[in-house]
Amino acid sequence: MSISDELFKELMRRFAAGVTLITFNENSKFGGLTVSSFCSLSMNPPLVLICIDKKIASHNSLKNVTNFGVNICNSEQGKLAWDFANSNIDKNELINSLPNTTTDSGTPLLDEALASMDCRITERHDGGDHSIFIGQIESGNFDDKAEPLVYYSSGLGEFKPN
Repeated sequence: MSISDELFKELMRRFAAGVTLITFNENSKFGGLTVSSFCSLSMNPPLVLICIDKKIASHNSLKNVTNFGVNICNSEQGKLAWDFANSNIDKNELINSLPNTTTDSGTPLLDEALASMDCRITERHDGGDHSIFIGQIESGNFDDKAEPLVYYSSGLGEFKPN
């Protein structure tokens, strides 16, 4: 027996997650999208994974590039996360309007993120209506004073420890 799409969405909305902005360079044009399906996979080698819906334009771009950037949002980047999720906003213009650093691989990383990492794609896997991209972290940096942005129940907010 399978559950309905609506029940699946309601179940997943109950899981609080960090918010990442995935960035990439496809043929000298920057692209990006907002992703909450991100996690660490391995320490040795240092691997992370992202899950991307096959129906969005960025999916095909990620199939064509060798690296992607993971920019973990700080608590002040809620509007930016919505901008990266908006398919009507040109991500090349958006990234170029922000303080960023281009890595040796050509990947743009956002300077003001909580943490940023350049990841070389090592594997791609089918995952139903999504693809799983595994990346080995080649470089990274972080801000130890900033607080994280959290996604919960279709909204963005701050983490409050108890």
